[in-house]
This record gives sequence, C-alpha cells and structure tokens, in this order.
Amino acid sequence: MRKYHRHTLLYLHETIGLGSGGSDEFTERFTGVYQPMMEQLGARLFALWETTPYNGNWPQITIIWEIDAFADYARIGRAHARGGSHALAAAEWAAYLSGIGAHGEGRIMYAAPQNRSLAQLREEGFSAELVIQEIMHTKPGRQDDYIRELERLYVPWSESTGKRWLGSFTTTFRFNEVIHYWALDGGWDCFENHYPSWKDAPPAEIVTWMSVAPALRDGWEDSILAALPGSPLQ
Repeated sequence: MRKYHRHTLLYLHETIGLGSGGSDEFTERFTGVYQPMMEQLGARLFALWETTPYNGNWPQITIIWEIDAFADYARIGRAHARGGSHALAAAEWAAYLSGIGAHGEGRIMYAAPQNRSLAQLREEGFSAELVIQEIMHTKPGRQDDYIRELERLYVPWSESTGKRWLGSFTTTFRFNEVIHYWALDGGWDCFENHYPSWKDAPPAEIVTWMSVAPALRDGWEDSILAALPGSPLQ
C-alpha cells in the first residue's frame, strides 16, 4: 500500500502544449487571468517554465502550483466549476487555451520528504532559471524506493557536476511515476563547464547507480526547461 508522508505539501503540475500560441502572449494572459485566480484561491506559483528547443516537447509550458492539502485542491475545484466563485475567470482562461489550440496534462503530486518548500527555497536564494526535468517511469509501487536510492547514490555526484537537486515528486494517482528537477548552476554555462559529465568512464558511484536504477524503473523522458518572467525561483 502506498505510504503517505504527513509532512508533505501538495503540488499541481500542468503541462500545456501551446498550439498556435507563443510564450510571450501566454505569459501575459497567465499573469493577467490565471495566476491571480489561483492565488486568490490559496495556490502559490512554484514554477513557470517553457521547454527549450532540441530536448523535449516544444512549444510547451510547465506550471507547478504549491498548495497545503487536498482541502485546497477541493476549494480550487469548486471555485472553477460552473456556478463557482471563480467560474468566469476559469472560463476565460479555458477559452484562451482553446483559442490557441492548446492541449495539456495535469498531475497532483506529493513532494518527496527531502524537498524544500517554495518559502524555504526562496529564503536560501535557490535559482531554477534553467532546469532538467526527468519524468521517470518506475516499477509499480517503487516510487519512494527510487527517490531513496537516487538521494543516496546519484544526488551527491550530480551536485558535484553543477546539477543541483531542486526536488522530486511522486504523482498521487499513479503508482509508477516520479518527476525530478535539477537546477543547472550558471544556466546554459553549466553545459560548457560540466558536460560531458564524465570523459572516458563513469565514476564508481555512477557505476553503482547504473546497477541499481534499472531494477527500479522502466524508462524516462527528459526536457530542458527555462524560466518565464514571473517564475519565482530566478
């Protein structure tokens, strides 16, 4: 049975393919209509990123909202529904997305126990201007095991090569998915300064990780995401 971590906040994860729209127009409508509505309902904008060319689905926007509990999710759902307190704003946002031919996918996520909240990240000045997003497909029910081994074997090496662990998230209604975010030190300079991460042969800790990880996962997809104006971790 899935373990529930009582400490955790909830995160609402949206990926939106822009269709015929552009990111500048999207940001303008987002900050004018959608963000005020969500913040009035208690959601905190955690991230607003766009996929960069060459690695990932493009053009695509990733939005992450931080909320405190499922009670907040219920309040947002009621407010957006027909007759709800924010139904008109929700309909305006939906009409904009429909007008540009947007399509998307939503997830409700738990934070891993090691994650820091938005407030903690901002207090320490954590920058997530450019990140690698990894959507991992784990063996069924092995989400928490995967994060535990990732922290033990992979995170120390990754952070030594300029990729800082922003956090990992497990999807609440899918038992085989984990999403990781790695913030790149120096933004694009990280690729110049640290890649390839090893030259002739992987170090011992990566060899160990490569022997452990395949038993816990079935595959993954990754993207490189850049912060849009208004994204809080810049």
